Amino acid sequence: MTNVFTKELLVSALKGALASVTEHFDELNALDAATGDGDHGTAIEATLKAALESAEQPGSLADTLSNVAMGIMSATGGSTSSLNGSFYMGLSSGATSDSLDPASTVKMYESGLAMMGSMTNAKVGDKTMMDAMIPAVEAMTTTIAANVDASLADVFNAAAAAAQSGAEKTKDYVAKFGRARNLGDRSRGSQDAGATSLALVFKAFADAVANA
Repeated sequence: MTNVFTKELLVSALKGALASVTEHFDELNALDAATGDGDHGTAIEATLKAALESAEQPGSLADTLSNVAMGIMSATGGSTSSLNGSFYMGLSSGATSDSLDPASTVKMYESGLAMMGSMTNAKVGDKTMMDAMIPAVEAMTTTIAANVDASLADVFNAAAAAAQSGAEKTKDYVAKFGRARNLGDRSRGSQDAGATSLALVFKAFADAVANA
């Protein structure tokens, strides 16, 4: 188990995230079909393939995260690529070294959320990927604030649990963005595909930390 966030950990985590999304490919498309175009599995798999390919290129952690952002935005289109791309660009801005301790990792993720938030008005309760992202990063912040000696595993386990809980709660929300918003109350009852895939990604990062 590692207690530092490095480029090597990033690559390992992205491999795990891609494998998990591929495993849940049909489920993610089906969730999206309930309220949208039915292609979220396709979009997020393409996003993670581009992210992994970019992450495996030479460079510092900050440069790698920037390359990941550009790779995502170049390889795919739509809100999935623009929001994920902005998140990784924010991570790049917050990556102050090539080896980040838990507290610095949390600050990096806060930077990622801040940049992602600048690209959308979506908040918790709007039935989007932000329903998983915002609670996940807030859980990281809370974990390190409550215990300055919290490990990287503590931080990512908290994030993964919060992301999963946030995704499950979207079943009760009415969509406020995208094609789904046209359904009004009929969008209630289905879990948001974007929040679901993001929960899978956070779980993959937590697993990568545990197995490093």
